[in-house]
Amino acid sequence: MMKTQITYRKLDGSDGVALVNGGISETQQAKQELANWLELPEASGSAAGRDDVDGRLRNGGIAPESVKFNHISE
Repeated sequence: MMKTQITYRKLDGSDGVALVNGGISETQQAKQELANWLELPEASGSAAGRDDVDGRLRNGGIAPESVKFNHISE
């Protein structure tokens, strides 16, 4: 089974890692998976799409531009 490791930096400067099932092909998808994995609430008052997931991450204390992903296989 393919898994994807998502690394990110929190706004307080600390680093975080998430391990999600499946493959991810683009950063936007990685951001969405990370927001879901962390169970971050939907950002209120923002448009759907790219800004919405960035807002969810920011509200959750994560720097959206720091999200990176790397495939790993088991």
